[in-house]
Amino acid sequence: MTTTTTRRIGAAVVLCVSAACSSGGLSTTDMGSPTDLAGGGGSCALTANTSATSTVASSGCAVLDRDTSACRAARTAAGLSGFWLQFSCRVTLSKVSQNGADYVKADSDDQPDTLSNYFPSANPCHESYTAAIQNPNTIAAQSLSVYFPLAPGGTGGRMTTAVVGLALNGVAIFGNFAAPGDDIFQEARTFDRCAAHPQMSGVYHYHSEPLSISNDDARFIGVMRDGYPIYGRRDANGSIPTLDSFGGHTDTTPDSPSTAVYHYHVNQQTSVSSGTAGEMQWFLTKGQYKGAPAATCTGCN
Repeated sequence: MTTTTTRRIGAAVVLCVSAACSSGGLSTTDMGSPTDLAGGGGSCALTANTSATSTVASSGCAVLDRDTSACRAARTAAGLSGFWLQFSCRVTLSKVSQNGADYVKADSDDQPDTLSNYFPSANPCHESYTAAIQNPNTIAAQSLSVYFPLAPGGTGGRMTTAVVGLALNGVAIFGNFAAPGDDIFQEARTFDRCAAHPQMSGVYHYHSEPLSISNDDARFIGVMRDGYPIYGRRDANGSIPTLDSFGGHTDTTPDSPSTAVYHYHVNQQTSVSSGTAGEMQWFLTKGQYKGAPAATCTGCN
């Protein structure tokens, strides 16, 4: 019989279900079943224009292909190319100029194109998923406007805001750190089937490899606020690269097959904190920007 208790993770009291309560970890036998690995079985409007690939994580989250044909021509006409054309049509992209510099502006409601146990139970995009500890928050639509330099460069530095980048499906990317006093490796125990969760104001976000976008591969994931793209664990040739202190390197990519460019990768990190020491996660950042992030970003704090 399933038992439900509460458990404290950092400053938050979270819902703990079944074997996860007693073991301190996650139960692989209490996983729940997705209604549709592509998402929603047609009832969730957010999953439109997505289709599941054959790559499925142990949690049941499938890497999705996203049909961007409806917005590709307009983006090309606006002068966008390369990885920008892979952003979901649910994300509005435009080119803007500020203080003599050119940027890509991305507007998003921050809602995922997958089902999640963090949608309110009455929402058609809600699913039951009991293989992780549930935090008390729910997904709420946001108004994110993230700017990215078209010509990345300048001096980077420590990531200090909540939103440090944007995934191709419009979901916010957070750093490899939690709020002061919390342990990001403990927070990872609250990720949903596709490896994300919302914070207190409902901002849904990824800290680690987003399993509906990339899973141990070289797929394009999104763009960091300094304008550099981020890819999965692997290079285009299938190897796992050696990365610098920013979590990136200069090499060819699936979107730049003939010219070496700087880009980030999902990278594995190991906890040294008491209580989670030795636990590992494939994080999206190392907590540092390679280049200077755009100063303008609405909803990023």
